[in-house]
Amino acid sequence: MAVKYTDIDYVVFSDAARYITQGLSPYLRSTYRYTPLLAMLLTPNMWLHAAWGKLLFSACDLAIGALLYLALSCDALRWGGGLSPVARRARVLLLVCVWLFNPFAVNVSTRGNAESIISLQVLLCVYFMLSDRRTLSALMLGIAVHTKIYPVIYAPALFLFIPAGSLQPSSLIGHVRSFFSAERVKYTVVSAGTFFAITALLYVVYGYEYLFETYLYHVMRKDHRHNFSVYFYYMYLSGAPGIESASGVAAVLAFLPQLLLLVAFALVYHRDLCFCVFMQTLTFVAFNKVCTVQYFIWYFSLLPLVMATSSISLVGYGAMFLLWFAPQGLWLAYAYRLEFLGEPVFMELCIAGVLFFASNILIMLAFICKNRQLPLNKAA
Repeated sequence: MAVKYTDIDYVVFSDAARYITQGLSPYLRSTYRYTPLLAMLLTPNMWLHAAWGKLLFSACDLAIGALLYLALSCDALRWGGGLSPVARRARVLLLVCVWLFNPFAVNVSTRGNAESIISLQVLLCVYFMLSDRRTLSALMLGIAVHTKIYPVIYAPALFLFIPAGSLQPSSLIGHVRSFFSAERVKYTVVSAGTFFAITALLYVVYGYEYLFETYLYHVMRKDHRHNFSVYFYYMYLSGAPGIESASGVAAVLAFLPQLLLLVAFALVYHRDLCFCVFMQTLTFVAFNKVCTVQYFIWYFSLLPLVMATSSISLVGYGAMFLLWFAPQGLWLAYAYRLEFLGEPVFMELCIAGVLFFASNILIMLAFICKNRQLPLNKAA
């Protein structure tokens, strides 16, 4: 059975863009569950060339590479080892190549997935914060959260990265005033204001359907196909009669470990912003109820920033990649048997998902142990 290279998502994007050019709602296309702005960006698919969107996504990949070069050259990113300027520049270029020649990133964009757009927005948010342009960072955070809701997980770390007030607190009120410094409040207002302004404008145009398809659907989403999540088998079984009533409670309980880890990383590592954001992304993807290849791009685009300050050796990275990739190979083998041969290998897929989840946990521990930067609290 032949499998088309172009992802079905790209067909959905293009159909939604066609509705936009006709003055209609992109949500007339079933399964279009993204911001209308994405469909608007892809309207040239209709009148210029059908590959416009793929070229746009690939251009965002290149922009991420350029932005990584700027971020890795930023003084706020402290390098270890006393590298000379020439050696540092060579290492920066090598780390940028880790992203530019990443086969996963190339494949995802050229197949027509739009993850490079949100990855670029998140990286811009981090870069502007590192370069002390906080208003621009706040604007990009608001835009990123509008594009896909998940970047809201970075808000606590970005908030805490901004210095507290300079007042010497001698009372509870003093502590509160110091914590909610003017710069922190400004950042919160600008980022939240940007998000709500865009959301309100699009709500006026497209109504409740926009809110549901873009945001609410993803909260209750269940996807038991093409899914690396450790919750794969549970979600498959939860669709059986008599189990739906318990699925809501279980979904909330499954979210708690993810939430606790995201908060813990923000509290402990917010001063090391690049490492914190990377670990939060890796945590979010690994613990999420839905996990697909496209989501890997979210942390691959941040990986060079962490590699810059990590003491992991080249051999270590090779071992980590094998540890990360081997369970995927096993999962894909069983997924092929399920999808194309019709074999009932759900339990085998579940075991492969658990192995992949365990490999992500080990990789997270390795990054924590080998990170050169100091957390906020050494005791923590």
